[in-house]
Amino acid sequence: MAANVSSKTTRKRKLNFTAIESNLISEQVTTHPPEVTNAKKQEMWQEITSKVNALRVYLRTETEVRNRWKNLTREAKQKITTVQKERTQTGGGPPPTQPSQAEENIINCMRDTAYFRGVPGGQETVIKGP
Repeated sequence: MAANVSSKTTRKRKLNFTAIESNLISEQVTTHPPEVTNAKKQEMWQEITSKVNALRVYLRTETEVRNRWKNLTREAKQKITTVQKERTQTGGGPPPTQPSQAEENIINCMRDTAYFRGVPGGQETVIKGP
């Protein structure tokens, strides 16, 4: 017996974040001091979400804004790694893509943190077989 397709609810896909929304998120997060308590972090994210929604592009939830921040930081790390890798190569091929304004904000704010550079003096663990 075939399933009734009309009985299923189809979820409409939201629009992608615009550059203006991404820039606002990166600017707001990088200018806020590091929050200590979960309540203060929650308050910060609610404030940022309300500012993003004030742009009237699309109604975003706090979770969506947090996920966009995580994706922006991941993309920024990836771009900075690609640029560093390209510097050691011998030319040829297209130049690496330049970071967006939002990614540039993140790179400038977190350039010297352990999140981007790793732990100074840290060592990798050697795994020995049986």
